[in-house]
Amino acid sequence: MQSVSLPVSDGVNRTRLPWLEPAAAELAVQIDTGQLAHALLIHGQRGIGKRRLAAWLAQALLGSDRPVWPAESAPETTLHANLHPAAPETGKLLPVERIRELIVFMQLSTYGSGARVAAICPAESMTRSAANSLLKILEEPQPDSYILLVADDPAQLPATIISRCRLLRSPAVPRETALAWLSEQESGVNWENALRLAGGGPLTARQLHGEGLDERARAMSSQLARLERRATTPLEVARSWKDLPMRFCCDFLFRCAFRRIQDWTASGKNAYKQRFSVLPADTREKMIRQGFVHLDTVMDCRRIERFNPNTELAVTVLLKDWYGGFSARR
Repeated sequence: MQSVSLPVSDGVNRTRLPWLEPAAAELAVQIDTGQLAHALLIHGQRGIGKRRLAAWLAQALLGSDRPVWPAESAPETTLHANLHPAAPETGKLLPVERIRELIVFMQLSTYGSGARVAAICPAESMTRSAANSLLKILEEPQPDSYILLVADDPAQLPATIISRCRLLRSPAVPRETALAWLSEQESGVNWENALRLAGGGPLTARQLHGEGLDERARAMSSQLARLERRATTPLEVARSWKDLPMRFCCDFLFRCAFRRIQDWTASGKNAYKQRFSVLPADTREKMIRQGFVHLDTVMDCRRIERFNPNTELAVTVLLKDWYGGFSARR
């Protein structure tokens, strides 16, 4: 393979993802030397291009000079007869029937020369029955066949699945690299704020900015501050957030709560630490404990966001912890 580049379509231009090219180069060597695992679990933080890496790998395995899987825009669309992508319907898990279809596909003969490839994304969306069904093909791989699993959180997968895959962790993108890449996409933007909201994932940062959510977060921070002062209510704030994606609300609250705990426990001085330090010791302990309980609650809510829960109700429950500033007195 002469060159390794990972383009991603943004609807207008096609840009490279340079931080993934070392991983792609290593995979290219494994393909050329016949050392690529039959089952590969690509995982890592959200928004760094794991799906694009899987799409490039599928293209390389199929020997195509054109994209075979538009992973970002349509996870279940395939442009090659020897590729079978599987993704859940919106708000649902990936059922066992779809994995059984995948298994049948993998047992067929290929069209022409080349490999047969299946891709499951996100892999953690499989039901338990689907995951159990997949084990059969993982334990008894067909010749010249490959299964690519893509996951943000592989911990949600059964250990039996993980143990039968070779793990490929997509490295986190250095902050300077991400900011430089984002500035190339669009100059004059406060990408620092968008990247922080995205948890460091440049593709997610670009998406958040494109949807105006980085600016929306400023108003949300002000609302949280008013909620801590009891100047508004959880229900009022939740109603103003009901048009926002559940995942975004959860990620926003998690980052804010984590930062608040960091402020309270910081060795240096800050406004929150000064107000926190004058409270009784038992109150400080209870507030920190409540902060960590809130983080767990947010993560639980985030895990079910794909099921499209009632956002207003779910966010109202989360915001109750912020009413009064994680005070033990409710």
